[in-house]
Amino acid sequence: MNTINKWAERVYGETDFGRSVATSVSGIAGLLVYLVFSDWVIAAFSSIITFPIVRLISTRLYEHATRRAKGRLAREEAERAYDQLSDDEKQVVLAFVEAGGCVLTWGQVNELFVSKASVESLVQRELLWPSVTVDGRETFVLDPAIFDVGQDSKRAISPRAV
Repeated sequence: MNTINKWAERVYGETDFGRSVATSVSGIAGLLVYLVFSDWVIAAFSSIITFPIVRLISTRLYEHATRRAKGRLAREEAERAYDQLSDDEKQVVLAFVEAGGCVLTWGQVNELFVSKASVESLVQRELLWPSVTVDGRETFVLDPAIFDVGQDSKRAISPRAV
């Protein structure tokens, strides 16, 4: 009886999604084979063969769904952050979008017709930060997720823009 309790605790305490699904499906497959053929050997082999196949498939599907959900959540957070920006801060973001990238040199930023206070505000919000390129040039880097939202915002304003 103690062995059955340990087995049940292990099976029901499992946190690996793929293993949990595989255990359930292979158990059902084994039970169905046993009910149809009344042969426990064939039922056991069916469960053993089914388990790894179902585990691989369910793990892959779960990982894919998890990645998509994390991406969607990150996108929603970026949209929420962009929506909270002032109009002047949004102009800074759109200036990066118009320049074609989320990295601009300090000289390029200084030539932009944007509020310098808004540039500093984005730095304080940790959406824009100073950096240095590989060749030693000082740059500003806009958060890539905010850049993407800015691109979508520009497309919504001007459908002809790419």
